[in-house]
This record gives sequence, C-alpha cells and structure tokens, in this order.
Amino acid sequence: MSGCLNDDNLIGENCYDGILNNGEELIDCGGPICDPCDPCENNLWDPLLGEQWVDCGGDCGPCDPSFNGQLDPGELGIDCGCDGCPACPELCGDGLPNGFEEGVDCGGPDCDPCPTCVDGEMNGQEIGIDCGGPDCDPCPTTGDCTNGLQDGDETYIDCGGSSCPPCEGQITWKANGTLFNGDAEATASMNGTSIVLGGVSLTTAQIGFTIEEPSAGFQNGTVVTMNTATAPGTAGAYESVGGADTYSTANGGNMTMELNYVVPGGGGGYVMGTFSGNMQSAGGSSVTISQGSFSIPIN
Repeated sequence: MSGCLNDDNLIGENCYDGILNNGEELIDCGGPICDPCDPCENNLWDPLLGEQWVDCGGDCGPCDPSFNGQLDPGELGIDCGCDGCPACPELCGDGLPNGFEEGVDCGGPDCDPCPTCVDGEMNGQEIGIDCGGPDCDPCPTTGDCTNGLQDGDETYIDCGGSSCPPCEGQITWKANGTLFNGDAEATASMNGTSIVLGGVSLTTAQIGFTIEEPSAGFQNGTVVTMNTATAPGTAGAYESVGGADTYSTANGGNMTMELNYVVPGGGGGYVMGTFSGNMQSAGGSSVTISQGSFSIPIN
C-alpha cells in the first residue's frame, strides 16, 4: 500500500489530520476552514460565553471547587491556600483575578499594587504620570521635554521627536520569582505587520515575544493572549540563565500581554505594556513569568 503513495496522491492538509495547520486555532478546529473549536476546551476563561471560570460552568461541565474563581470553604483566598490548592502568592502571574488580588495579578498582600491615577507613576493605560487614558484626567500639553508627559511631537514621554533626547528601551520580568532586567538589551522591531520585542539580562536570561497585528489593528489597551493556538504568529519564549532551559507558549502554557500604549512602525514607533503567565518546555516543565513590563522604541 505504501508503494502507491506519491506526491500526486498524498492527502493534503485538512481538518482531520491531527496537525495544527490551515490557520486553525487549535488542532483540527477553528480558523477559516474547519469547524469552530469547542470553547469548553480552549484553556481560556470566556465569561461572554457563560463560563464561570476557565472551561467550566455555563454550557461547560461544572467547575472544580478548587478552581472556580470563587472563595470556597477551606480556602484562604480565591482558589488558593487550601489542601490541594496552590499557595496564594503563586497566582500573581496566571492572568486570572484570584487569590487576594484586587485586579488581574495585582493588588492585595501578595501581588504588585494595581495602577491608580494618584500613585505618582505612569502605569495602567496612562499616557503621562497619573493622567491620560480612559481612567485618569487628560494630560496638560506644554511641549516640555522634562515634565513627565508625552506632548509636542515626542515619541514617548520626554523623549524622541524633533527636540527631545532619543527614547531608551527597558524590559523587566520575574521568572519563578527571580527578577530580571533587560539591562544588556531591550529591543523592539517590526516584522511585516507584527511587533517583535524582547530583552536580555546581564546574566544572559532572555525573553521575547512576537505579536501578530490584531484584526482591529494595534490599539492602546489591546489584550493579547499567547498559547499553542496563537503560535507561531503570536507567541512568547524564555531562555533561562546560560541557556540551561528554554520555554515557549508554542509548547504549552498561557501568557497574557496588555499593550498600554502602542504606535506601530519602525523608526518612530513605540510600545509599552505588561505581561504575565507561564510557558512550557518541550519536555513539559513550566516556568511562571510574572510582573513583566516594558517600554521600548520600535526601531
């Protein structure tokens, strides 16, 4: 039988071949050709579809009491601190509002504080320190390169444009609780319509992301999810110190990135945001990435 197969009669890519192809969202489902994927098996929390938590509740099966987005008897925080549950601080990078968090992966006694309009820092969706964005008062415009605001023709706050110093990039993250900075390298560039960004620490740890342009285009506040279904177009990767271990959302896991400010395009573009979640190695081990943030000019 095998002798009858040749390049002329091999079966082409299809929705039943057990391979992620044809623009599928998951193997053999979703995309422009195949049947829609079962929303109860996509490893995402889809509240608009009636799910109580990730792939459970509503039209999906009932949620496990230890993973249902609610504070149940015996738990210290939401889905944590009980027999068989994770410790509450471990939930600060999972992209879900749980534990003692006041927002997604922020607030409470374990996670970093959530952004506010009165904390003296530029965070959340602000375009200046405690101003701009959908939540804070508008920023005043003075055309000053030292006022902590983005005004005039600045590429970003007090940098770039015709009169301010060039913008410098920065990226920081925690991997399994260890803090790293992109103090050796922090770069962003365009690959077609996709943004590619990443950083390298002086200790050689590396993190990088490719973000495919969303159907609605890049906008401030865009939330990007990275997992096996979005790879390779949208994916994250991490390499530990010395290249001892490598991880990727193409292997498994789930990363969430929020683009707080984005102006795509090389030679004058800029991207700023936050990220958290986890990635897997080819062997199935996992790394938790938390408290990630970046602000990088796009070259």
